[in-house]
Amino acid sequence: MNLLLRPLIPMAFFLTPSLVNQGNDLLRHHVIQQLQETRKCFGCNLSGVNFSGANFQKVDLRSANLQGANLKNANLRYANLEWADIRNANLQGADLTGAILKNTLLADADLQKANLQSSNLEGTDFRNANLSQANLIKASKNNDIQGRNSTNICETVLPNGTVSTRCNQ
Repeated sequence: MNLLLRPLIPMAFFLTPSLVNQGNDLLRHHVIQQLQETRKCFGCNLSGVNFSGANFQKVDLRSANLQGANLKNANLRYANLEWADIRNANLQGADLTGAILKNTLLADADLQKANLQSSNLEGTDFRNANLSQANLIKASKNNDIQGRNSTNICETVLPNGTVSTRCNQ
């Protein structure tokens, strides 16, 4: 091996993780820019991104990875989130009126005071989710919501208009 190249080998190992992270940040920035321009981002990785207060009305995020994302007070009216992974996300106060959440993973998500009126919740996974004071009136039926003791539905307006009194301690 060339003696001049030998000192560069440890430097390459040191710089590689930094370059990979920079590449991931650039890719994520490009994905967010594409989402803003086209209102579509099928299957994209937006995990951990801060979209607090964002306007995503009628956006198409089918099969997107939004794990741990901050969507607090976001406008997701009529958004298509079918098959999306939104586990551990903050959706406090988010407006999901008429959203398609069919087969979406919302396990461990915080949906306190979220508006899910008239949304499609068929097959949605709400394990350990916090739906306290959320509005589910006229949402498509999801037996999982009331059947799971791990889902917090304290003072939640259920699809039939009744208010739940089941509060998890």
